[in-house]
Amino acid sequence: MSGRIRLIAADVDGTLLNSRKELTAPVEAAIKRVRACGVRFTIVTGRDIRGLRKLSHLLDDGIPVVTSNGAELRRAGSGELLQSICLSEAAALEVIRGGLDLGLAVIVWSCGELYLGQPGPASAGYSDMYGIREKPLRDYRELSARGVTKVIWAGEAEEVARLEAQYARAPIVDSACCTSDPRYLEFMDRRVSKGTGLAGAAAALGIPREAVAAVGDGHNDLPMLQWAGCAVAMGNASAELKAAADLVTDSCDEDGLAHALDRLVP
Repeated sequence: MSGRIRLIAADVDGTLLNSRKELTAPVEAAIKRVRACGVRFTIVTGRDIRGLRKLSHLLDDGIPVVTSNGAELRRAGSGELLQSICLSEAAALEVIRGGLDLGLAVIVWSCGELYLGQPGPASAGYSDMYGIREKPLRDYRELSARGVTKVIWAGEAEEVARLEAQYARAPIVDSACCTSDPRYLEFMDRRVSKGTGLAGAAAALGIPREAVAAVGDGHNDLPMLQWAGCAVAMGNASAELKAAADLVTDSCDEDGLAHALDRLVP
């Protein structure tokens, strides 16, 4: 690693949290230490901002946080929206219809509200992460016209992997998709990724790319690792992500983020 790291961005599930969705004491202590050294710390996640309530103490008030896989940039604390990129109306309609036609559970985020169509085992518990109650997905034409941040198809991991490969080869117009969890295939505007979101957060802080480190474990983390000056893959990451990394740390169940922070900020 060359140069001083001024901003560290971490994914949440499988990176900041362990496989049991827990924030461990060593990881929390390591984040506090690097912040005390003057290094900024932020989160880049597929979650909505409300899914970060229990992690807010790790963030400086007002720091830009990347949510919804890069579709939204918000300030920690106030939740102020700095940037939002929605699916086009036509793309949102096609993605929603497509998931329903396949018989999948379809989760839609629109204007900060959560809608669910055809609930099933794969979508069970999704709204619990946000402490909100989902609304039934009915008039999705109106939702698509109002603005859809992202659409999630929830199903069995094997089917989701097959669909991801299919839509990577032949995307729905003006959209892109990635998995945030083996059961969730997420569709956003084609301009959106964790990489573009992290670039926006760094620009808002006036921090150059070469002074940014990104840490992740999932396929949707690849764009931010490719963008950052220093890319760190968790021990539980895929071979593809590890190949793109400058540094591979331990797994999320071995406090891998803490070990990475100790190396990034000695």
